[in-house]
Order: sequence, then structure tokens, then C-alpha cells
Amino acid sequence: MNDDNISGDFWEKFRFFGNVKYSETWLDEDMLMVEYPEELTLDAGFYNGIFKIYIIWDCNWQSPVAEYTCKTVENFEKLINLATEQIEKEIRQKRFSYYG
Repeated sequence: MNDDNISGDFWEKFRFFGNVKYSETWLDEDMLMVEYPEELTLDAGFYNGIFKIYIIWDCNWQSPVAEYTCKTVENFEKLINLATEQIEKEIRQKRFSYYG
């Protein structure tokens, strides 16, 4: 990894069962967006030196369901996996009534 990118094969480590809208390797606010069933979206990026991951429901970008942050690529990888597992759990359990 150089200062402006993660490794070119970084996103190949993950299994996204949603629709991947984009997955970029440069460190930017718009690095990953995956749309899932039940109007859930996984959004990830790099903001002012911090990796941020959001789980968003029903495109309510002002109030994400969950937010994860870290400073290292290793932890970013762990948190992407955690967020993906959380989305799969939410879909399986259909617990969307408490989001609104």
C-alpha cells in the first residue's frame, strides 16, 4: 500500500452478496458502496485520516443504523467483515421496524 491507495486486490477478500455499486482502492470518501435487499446499504470510505463504514437503511444518510471507524487497513478489513455479518443478520432476522 502506498499513501494514497490500499492494495489492488483488497476488495477481493470479501464476499458481498449485495449489489456492489463501486469498490475503489484509493483512499477517498467514496471507496465502497454495496446495496443489499431490504434497502440496506454498506458505505465505506476514508475521511480525514480515518476509515469509516456505515450501514444505512432506506437511504437515510443522516441516521445510519451503524457506524464503525478505525485508523489502520488491518482494522478496516476486520470492520468490513463485521459490517457485512451485521447486514446479513439484520436481513435474516427482519428487525427493521426499530429503524424508523
